[in-house]
Amino acid sequence: MTLIKEIDLLENKKTIIWLNVASVILMILFIFFFGFIATLILGNGAFEQHFDLSTSFKGFLIMFGIVVVHELIHGLFFKLFNPEGKVKFGFKNGMAYATSPQSIYTKGQFSIIILAPFVIINSLIFIAFLLGWFQGIAFIFFSAFHAASCVGDFYFILLLLTTEKGAYVEDTEVGITFYRSNQA
Repeated sequence: MTLIKEIDLLENKKTIIWLNVASVILMILFIFFFGFIATLILGNGAFEQHFDLSTSFKGFLIMFGIVVVHELIHGLFFKLFNPEGKVKFGFKNGMAYATSPQSIYTKGQFSIIILAPFVIINSLIFIAFLLGWFQGIAFIFFSAFHAASCVGDFYFILLLLTTEKGAYVEDTEVGITFYRSNQA
């Protein structure tokens, strides 16, 4: 395989700053998006909620749980596509991450690995909202929080879309590396 490019996400301070800025922008956009959805379903009642210390504490626990489950889903899909690969979890530079170092995937496989937590978690939050387990404002906040927290995943998807067709992706401890197959 021939190296196309290496992306160092965890050590590149400039990229981390830009992703954090993008995350704030995404949070605002997703609040409007999920607010619109909640309003379609609940009308003006979407924004009614009682807040107290207990509610705030539960909210922080749910946010922490979302981050943990998000990374576990990445790990599950890493294993699904490469059962022999080792999966590691960590937290660095303000980012939680799951990695399967030295594992190589097709662009399609890596896209599924990257997008699975966004699709699964936001779908579960939406179902919980429809079942009445979350009030409108909680649905809006948790959905927007999780979607904005996927900024690194969205960045990887952008990189996948802009890398040549047929490329392979190696997951590394600090990011990803793209390769071209040497076979004709």
